[in-house]
Amino acid sequence: MAKKSGSDKNFISVWQWFLLFFLFAIPCIGLGVLIALAFVGENESRKNYCRACIAWALILSVFWCCVVLLGFFPTILHQVQIWIQQYQHTHN
Repeated sequence: MAKKSGSDKNFISVWQWFLLFFLFAIPCIGLGVLIALAFVGENESRKNYCRACIAWALILSVFWCCVVLLGFFPTILHQVQIWIQQYQHTHN
C-alpha cells in the first residue's frame, strides 16, 4: 500500500509533480525553481531529481559546445539554409 504524504517526507503526489513540471516549463522561472529545489528543502527525492536535471543540462551543454567548437555547426547551418532556399523556391 502506498504511503501517505504525512508518513513519508519524501513522498511527492502526482499533483505535486504536475505542478513542478508546469513550473519547470516556464522559461527563466523554471530554471530558477529547478536550481532552488535542487538545494533547498527536506525532500531528498525532489532534490535528487532536480540535481539530475541540472546534470543532464550541463552534459548536453558541454556536448553542444563541443559540436560547435569542432566545426559541425557551420556545416549544419549551411544545410539548413539550403533546405530553406529549396522550400522557398518550391512554394513561390
